[in-house]
Amino acid sequence: MLARAAIVLSALLVACIPLRPSAAQEVDRIAAVVNDEIISIRDLDARLKLAITVSGLPDNIESRRRAVPQVLRKMVDERVQAQEAARLRVAAGADEVARGVANVENQNRMPPGSLLPSLAKAGVDPDAVKDQIKADIIWVKLIMRTLQPTIRVGEDEITERIETLRQQFGQPEFMLAEIFLPVDSPRQEEESKRLGERLIEQLRAGAPFQALARQFSQSGTANNGGVLGWLSAAALEDDIRETVSRLDKGQVSGLVRTGTGYAILALIDKRVAGESNVSDPKLNISQVFFPVPPGSPPISQLMAKAAELTANVRSCDEMDDLGRKLNSEQSGRRDGVTLSVLPQNIRSVASSLPLHKASAPINMGKALLVLMVCSRDENVSKGGLPSREAMRRTIEEERLEMLAKRYLRDLRRAAFIDFRL
Repeated sequence: MLARAAIVLSALLVACIPLRPSAAQEVDRIAAVVNDEIISIRDLDARLKLAITVSGLPDNIESRRRAVPQVLRKMVDERVQAQEAARLRVAAGADEVARGVANVENQNRMPPGSLLPSLAKAGVDPDAVKDQIKADIIWVKLIMRTLQPTIRVGEDEITERIETLRQQFGQPEFMLAEIFLPVDSPRQEEESKRLGERLIEQLRAGAPFQALARQFSQSGTANNGGVLGWLSAAALEDDIRETVSRLDKGQVSGLVRTGTGYAILALIDKRVAGESNVSDPKLNISQVFFPVPPGSPPISQLMAKAAELTANVRSCDEMDDLGRKLNSEQSGRRDGVTLSVLPQNIRSVASSLPLHKASAPINMGKALLVLMVCSRDENVSKGGLPSREAMRRTIEEERLEMLAKRYLRDLRRAAFIDFRL
């Protein structure tokens, strides 16, 4: 049945003529029902096109057949999450979605404002992109509202964790990213395995890891490109530890069977615990984009004007206000940004920029960017150990991830979900 649906979808996409009534009826068929809402073949078609285009997979029947189950499950999860958010009156505005688009561009080293036009040129509906980003934003807001207030971390637990890290000095630590494909049933075993094998083929052919993670990973790290952060060897499952220990910096693993599914791992960096006090801080920043339309004055004049407009800005609130006055969609606040994921030209500026000082304009190609660092969490205290506050946040994030998985599982169980493919 899945193969038949994939053939229908593929045929519709390559057709260059208006849909006949019978074809229109086909795409309006139901792919899944989530409580009282439907996901149509047309909805699934748009998301499949997005996933395949962004991931660099060949747009053929085989790719679609393997991608359909994971993409449809992700869409079902988003509907369940959106329905719960609506019940609790949690929403995301257009400005938040615009910042989410900008985040994706930053993660993928794309010029500002280039994501939606480039995807539209490839035949991807921009609304499908915005819908996915909006779903991610709403879920994060929902769990922060409902779950974050329930988390309490004791001082003794922080002390114990820091002491454990002290005892691990000299042991390797790994900066990892993941693509996780769950296995919840015997049928899903083969689906996840085959999709994982195909994703590995694409990664070896040069497809960007973060793009694949965002589209196909079923982990809470998906909207961050799969980045897990720094992990000690002791924190890894046995099979994963053995796999990661054989990787060199920049390498991607094969398919690893874990207790709950399949994982593909990327080793971003490696270090020895306690050897260095250098950290990968998290920044809260405010940014203002100045578009550079065709036919503009010389870039030097535009940079001088951008510098003049931001010269007297003394706080992130003032930067936010300036972005709103300029009606610049990609301007605004970005909180919790890990320094290492920023593009090199922005990272070099943000790493040394004093707090609450506007940067010099940065030429991004189609726009100029001025940024301000609102706060900087260095995460590391003397001796290479994290500060107590950083450790508290680490524990909170771990618990939040665990509770979010449980929350989504419970929402799925309580929902009426009917897969029609």
